[in-house]
Amino acid sequence: MARAENTEFIDLFEEFYRDYYRNEIGELAQKYPNDQKSLFVDYQDLYRFDPDLAEDYRNKPDQLQEYAEEALRLFDLPIDVKLGQAHVRMTNLPESTDIREIRADHRGQLVSIQGIIRKATEVRPKITDAAFECQRCGTLTRIPQSTGDFQEPHECQGCERQGPFRINFDQSEFIDAQKLRVQESPEGLRGGETPQNIDVNIEDDITGNVTAGDHVRVTGVLKLDQRGNDREKSAMFDVYMNGVSVEIEDEEFEEMDIDE
Repeated sequence: MARAENTEFIDLFEEFYRDYYRNEIGELAQKYPNDQKSLFVDYQDLYRFDPDLAEDYRNKPDQLQEYAEEALRLFDLPIDVKLGQAHVRMTNLPESTDIREIRADHRGQLVSIQGIIRKATEVRPKITDAAFECQRCGTLTRIPQSTGDFQEPHECQGCERQGPFRINFDQSEFIDAQKLRVQESPEGLRGGETPQNIDVNIEDDITGNVTAGDHVRVTGVLKLDQRGNDREKSAMFDVYMNGVSVEIEDEEFEEMDIDE
């Protein structure tokens, strides 16, 4: 349950939905979950509604997305549908950031990049909530799996022994996942510059929609990944994005005047 200091944000998002997205949420409710699982929100709409809320969303996107999705779950729907696992996906940020211009200050912020898909992995299941079954007593231990290393139980909550455990697939929760590599478009580079790229992790209903060669605009949260391994870690970090929305853009060609 949301803490009291968070209810102000949730109330704001509910008001925003009533003013700007009532019809879109009604359509989502009719199509959820088989044909549609996300509410796509235009950042410009949020900014017109409340500029401070929009800026907070850009600076603390993970937290604000939780409030936005909680408000979506609480929204008074015209039909008896629960949007328990629906996503809120922000689009149309006012400007995009060049991949080569990404800096440490962008960490944790909502940013938008443009480029060409250079690589798209196959869509694969990713476990989000793992149910471990103790092979000694049968007790289930649930462990949420966030980004990073796979987390296993230290000991059984029933017999208090250290396993062995196996994953109970029927009691675990999975989601589709895919990794994209987005590269700068060569037409925007100066002569001799090598295009830079960034990896983007995407999940659920936005997976499987793009292929190598597509021109895209990706909105997501910038994250850091420490170089090295468990025994020897580096002070240097690589950057990647957790993608929120991926939009395919038409390739633009400059108009040319051809004389006789």
